[in-house]
Amino acid sequence: MQAIHGIYNDGQLSLNETAPKNNSKVIVIFTEEHHADDSGMSTEEALRIFHKHAGSIKGNLDAKAERLAYLDERYTD
Repeated sequence: MQAIHGIYNDGQLSLNETAPKNNSKVIVIFTEEHHADDSGMSTEEALRIFHKHAGSIKGNLDAKAERLAYLDERYTD
């Protein structure tokens, strides 16, 4: 997983860094509070994950652990 900074403006996404040359699936996270967020993830959590992997081609993301941590945070008192 690789995270790349960019700017979204008027329907266009401009990357500030070089993207991989091969075709890839992507997830775009809007860090501004005023954007709709259908993921249920807080801005702080999205930024934490983004910064964990920013610039890293071989970032280690344990998706199951991330989901479980999110559910624990959301549903525990």
